[in-house]
Amino acid sequence: MFFSALLFVGCTLDSASFVSAQPISQPTAVANSTLQTKIKAFLEPETGLNNEIRAGLARLEQTCEFTNKTKPSATAATPLYSKSALIAKDIVAARAMANEQQAIADKAIAEFRSAQSLSMNTCSALPSLLRISEQCIRYQKNSEIAQAVSQASQTYFNETLARFKSYEAAVDLEAKGCTRPDFAYKLWAAEQVHIVPKLKTSGQQLSDLLK
Repeated sequence: MFFSALLFVGCTLDSASFVSAQPISQPTAVANSTLQTKIKAFLEPETGLNNEIRAGLARLEQTCEFTNKTKPSATAATPLYSKSALIAKDIVAARAMANEQQAIADKAIAEFRSAQSLSMNTCSALPSLLRISEQCIRYQKNSEIAQAVSQASQTYFNETLARFKSYEAAVDLEAKGCTRPDFAYKLWAAEQVHIVPKLKTSGQQLSDLLK
């Protein structure tokens, strides 16, 4: 993967340490297999990406600490003069965009719950095994759809916002001299090319999963 390659070349020295990446949990299973497939397709490109980036940054930091044990001053952050110094404002703007898109998804989910009367439906008081009437079957299906899309939204935006923090951490590492020049900038550039275009319409894409 492109991000993996960037993390590899960012290291000034080879490192033998490893940090295990935990997979992101998938949304609650629902009866509608088509919805499951759509949710998986939406989440899959970014699933585990932040764990991969964090693991790479951890290896870089461990190597940097090891090689600078006898030079404490070498690990102190210094002003950046590379392109990486320019991405802070871009990350702030991207974070605001993510919050806006999440608000769009949250609003759509709330409107779906309201339109389907999910909060006041008498079927909500019954155990799932007793929801056998046509009305309750429909309630059960719509409840599962709302839950699955809501969890997909949380998973996607949590991953996105966490990844932005990782890029900020990459800037800090570069400022300590733990990476090659422009390392953080190249990571962020890859995000801009491969992921941000999807983020720009993510709220609507998640809303469309409710249909």
